[in-house]
Amino acid sequence: MSFHRPLAHCVGLACLVLASGSQAATAPPRHAEQMAEISRHRDQAHWLDALAAIERAQASTPDDDLLYKLKVLTLGDIGNASRAWQLYQARPTLFDEGQKQRFEADYLARLVGWSLAYGESEDTRLDEAEDTLALMERYLQRGGTPLAQAPQRIRLDRLILLNRLSRHAQLRKEYHALIADGIELPDYVLPAVGDSLMATQHPEEAIPVLERAVKNDPSRFQARSELAYAYLETEQATTAIDYLQRWQKEEPVWRWGPNARAPYANWARYEADLNLAMIRAYSNDLPTAQSELQQMVAIGPGNGGLQTALGGVYQMRGWPRRAMERHQMAYTLDPRDVSPRIGMFESHIALQRDDLARPLHDDLLARYPNQPSVQRMDRAWRAHRGWQLQANAEVGRSSGGGGASPLGNDDGSYRVQAASPIIADRWRVLAFADRRSVDFQDQRINPWWLGAGVNYRFDRLDGELTVVHPNDQLGDTGLRGGLGWQFSDQWHAGVSAARNDADASMQARVSGITADSVALTADYTRNERTQWSMGASQFRYDDGNRRDTVNTSVVQRLLSTPTVLVDGLGSLYASRGSRDDVPYFNPSLDRSVEVGLRIDQQLWRHYEKHFRHRLTVSVGDYWQEGFGSALVPSAEYRHEWQIGAGRIFEYGVRWSRPVYDGQREQHVGLEAGVRWGE
Repeated sequence: MSFHRPLAHCVGLACLVLASGSQAATAPPRHAEQMAEISRHRDQAHWLDALAAIERAQASTPDDDLLYKLKVLTLGDIGNASRAWQLYQARPTLFDEGQKQRFEADYLARLVGWSLAYGESEDTRLDEAEDTLALMERYLQRGGTPLAQAPQRIRLDRLILLNRLSRHAQLRKEYHALIADGIELPDYVLPAVGDSLMATQHPEEAIPVLERAVKNDPSRFQARSELAYAYLETEQATTAIDYLQRWQKEEPVWRWGPNARAPYANWARYEADLNLAMIRAYSNDLPTAQSELQQMVAIGPGNGGLQTALGGVYQMRGWPRRAMERHQMAYTLDPRDVSPRIGMFESHIALQRDDLARPLHDDLLARYPNQPSVQRMDRAWRAHRGWQLQANAEVGRSSGGGGASPLGNDDGSYRVQAASPIIADRWRVLAFADRRSVDFQDQRINPWWLGAGVNYRFDRLDGELTVVHPNDQLGDTGLRGGLGWQFSDQWHAGVSAARNDADASMQARVSGITADSVALTADYTRNERTQWSMGASQFRYDDGNRRDTVNTSVVQRLLSTPTVLVDGLGSLYASRGSRDDVPYFNPSLDRSVEVGLRIDQQLWRHYEKHFRHRLTVSVGDYWQEGFGSALVPSAEYRHEWQIGAGRIFEYGVRWSRPVYDGQREQHVGLEAGVRWGE
């Protein structure tokens, strides 16, 4: 910042000469000529010429206070804030209060700039910023100056330091104080303020700040990218995409310098391309994001940022092994980059390797405790590792059908399950209580099932073993076990078996008949848009009946927008019973085909909190041997509130018109549930 005022300097020099008293009066003519030359150069803002003239004059009068003062002032005018501050510190009594504040502010500003340089190591990257902030504090304390009355330059430069140190909440507080004092932010602090407002999850405040920063200097790539994310976080995904596409069109892939023989890469275009792909991914257009990033990676495989971004998209598509490869490449290219390490952490969690995720989590949290992405990682880790709670309640009523519905006239299910924090990176201890209640005309059954068990998940293997005891004394103590195996990112298969299965027919149980079961399942998840499940099971009732079932279902995404998802649903089911003389619904042969549509809309979101509603409608053709076929419609409507990471409350209503033994009935149900944890 220049304080050059020609007239003021001339007057100042005259006053200094007069103030020097007899020394000035007896000065030789040569000295007067030198002072006039210095004054002339300074008046014309020829700072280097003035400095040279001062040093020539000092050669003959090295102890002259005036020359010393002029040298310090000129060094400050040149921009050598560090040297000016050192000389001022050696003889502070020569300077007035305004000049002292100028030297201090300029020196601190220079230190602020140096603190933004790439650190020697991860452990020392913030040392200069911490030292500079401490120096500011000592300067204010030395003069007894409260921050609100500190020089404006220092208050503004603090914003850059606070952003560098990830003290985003403190920056926001001081930013609002500056605005309240009527201080308009200069251009150079706008990107830091916008970044911290985003970090504190106030994108609506960040947008005008970032828009002004970009308008004043369109070459600020980071501010332009941050602005696109601010639009996205205020649910303006279309605005964000349009903005990035305009930026993309403004920037050629290559630029030419004056008289250049070859072009050079335009990094502004790279930033626009990269962020456009990621905004598409966060707006539910993952296939396009994947395609664009793969094309970019093919051109620049040695770019760690591209590898990390592609790994993130693979993770969102449900491919943690493919994601891990990309994040490891990015980490090899730049071991100090935070993003690939967070990506590896997420992939390890998805791959059931908490033992490998923990060191990454602990190291990042120790090194970057205030960085928003690391804080989000830590919240996800605590939700994943901590206590898990599920509570569900369902009630229903059936009407019509002659009162012989296998669902009963009134039915209810109430279940609470708690799981301990993860033990030894593999195990959880489970405890649950489950009550089933069904009215069958003049009979009622409502057993309590109390159980406990363990859950195991590590690498490709998962399993569960539980013991459950019903209070109606029917059958033996229940026992359920299951094992699953991940063959790849896309295939998972499992087998389970149960004794005195609580999921067997309640209509059979009211007649004193229980059942054991075995089941096989296979799931194919092509990506976030296509899932296919297959299964087969057999219930072995203790009256000798064997009920065999096979089923398959598919979910196919039909439409993806930033706030609306539409899925097509389809399923096939077939079963048979070995006996036809049992006192419960047991068709000798039956089958069904069902197709449906699920519409999922996000109505509100603020980072980890959201509100969604879903409507599912379907129609099926159900056929039963001896009774023919009938169309079976159904509908379900639900609300989902996510109040934090891993904290969901949902409720809904369902309706259907099933047919049993040729008798159509109507079933209406209500349900609500809470999930706390992962």
